[in-house]
Amino acid sequence: MHYSSRLFTLMWIAPLAVLSACSSQAAKEQGTDRADRGGTSSASASAPASGLAADAVAVTPSFNCEKATLKVELAVCANARLARLDGELTRLYDKAGKTPGIDRGQLQRLQGGWLNKRNACAAAVDAKACLMDAYAGRIADLRSAYAAVNDDTGMSLGPIVWHCAGKPDVVSTFFNDTAGGDDSFVYLKWSGKAAVLEQAVSASGARYEGRLGDGDYEFWTKGNETQFSVPGAVGINCTEANG
Repeated sequence: MHYSSRLFTLMWIAPLAVLSACSSQAAKEQGTDRADRGGTSSASASAPASGLAADAVAVTPSFNCEKATLKVELAVCANARLARLDGELTRLYDKAGKTPGIDRGQLQRLQGGWLNKRNACAAAVDAKACLMDAYAGRIADLRSAYAAVNDDTGMSLGPIVWHCAGKPDVVSTFFNDTAGGDDSFVYLKWSGKAAVLEQAVSASGARYEGRLGDGDYEFWTKGNETQFSVPGAVGINCTEANG
């Protein structure tokens, strides 16, 4: 299955009213999933700043920022990328909730647990990075758990499973954030671990990198193949499961 050269259009009008008790706002963002599931190659994004410092932002999340009181909600309102992620999460959550035959009670309980996790980011050393991980992880979980939300009309794409030589599978969810002027990024899950890696310079394909507590990570994909490098294991060859 190949996902390159696919147009992404973010259109959502879907509140998390059952859990956040905030009124919804409509937002529209448009972008393009360029070659190999990423945006155009560019310099790697710098690590998010610590704390919850505000950035100038015109994008609105799913809730009413004028009524926001929680520290993390104020942070989402003040950061365009987090606002776009909140909109994408709301779109997918609403779509999952409308799927015939699902256990809506379980969906709401899981979302409530996620909201507690998200709100705990207010106490994190790097709160913006914590929120990025929380939003990307929940979006990836929704896309994995509910086939009905696996569309290509928003900023996220996946899950895509990679079989790696002699290693556990890697599951990737790609995020096209070029509509907001930011680089694309990928959320990876493998062996009970997870990481958000930012797009970096690449001569071909799409390359993502990041530095976590235990070292440097790199995910370089081209077509239906990728190389995944983790501390202690460089250049693990992987092939897309449905490629």
